[in-house]
Amino acid sequence: FRCVYQDCRTCLKENIMNEPTLNVLALGHLDCQYFRIVTGYEESRMYRSPVSALLIRHPDLGNVLYDTGNSPYHRREYGKDINEVYPVGSFLSIEQALAEHGLCCTDIDMIILSHMHFDHVGGLRYFQGTKAIKNVIVAESELQNACLSVFTAEPHSAYIKSLFDVEGVVYKTIRETTTLAPNLTLFIQQAHTPGVTGLIIGTRSMGNVIVTSDAVYTRESWETSTPPGGPINKGTEAFLANLQRLKDMQKQYDATMLFGHDSEQILEWSRKGTI
Repeated sequence: FRCVYQDCRTCLKENIMNEPTLNVLALGHLDCQYFRIVTGYEESRMYRSPVSALLIRHPDLGNVLYDTGNSPYHRREYGKDINEVYPVGSFLSIEQALAEHGLCCTDIDMIILSHMHFDHVGGLRYFQGTKAIKNVIVAESELQNACLSVFTAEPHSAYIKSLFDVEGVVYKTIRETTTLAPNLTLFIQQAHTPGVTGLIIGTRSMGNVIVTSDAVYTRESWETSTPPGGPINKGTEAFLANLQRLKDMQKQYDATMLFGHDSEQILEWSRKGTI
């Protein structure tokens, strides 16, 4: 849309106000070997892998949360394998993070789960009894994979039943690219897990942002086309195919990329405040 009046400040202001805002919520970190983030490094090199969520304030959808962080009971719930390989080094609950932005869990209208691994779905229990727990969006293939994993006792699984099988939860599944509202679109990826949901958001101050979630952990992986390592990640071929798709999307949308576990970027963006 282009206003016929070249200096129409009212039109410009209304257009800006219709765009959503974004806050990156830093929720602590996991301690892990760096080769599990970017393959090829010695096992002795360690990494502080950030855990985060996104708070989106949308003029049509209300307060939207993308991911929920870790469980407050991680030492008890996560089991030996996860606690040894991906121990929680620091923890901030999604409840505390929202409070820092003047919100309660009851203020959230919708939850989007990028995927259902422990560090993304662990805070879902905080929303029991709220409107958001009945409005949880996830890829159908991801929900199916999570259930298959926990009910077949898949080894080295990052899915934990108690984290996503919470009282009152209603999952609303998507199967393909879905525009929830203007300036907010979800797309399903086939890397890391069968249904990692990425996000395209048009923001007021940074323009379009593409959120990769764990399909691409870091800027280093993005720039060097290097996949993560370890059994939690499923296949180099899928990673590379999805990476090329994302790079095509970046050009298409002229977008800034936000990666799933990039320590420098998550810290920097969380300090930016409202985007």
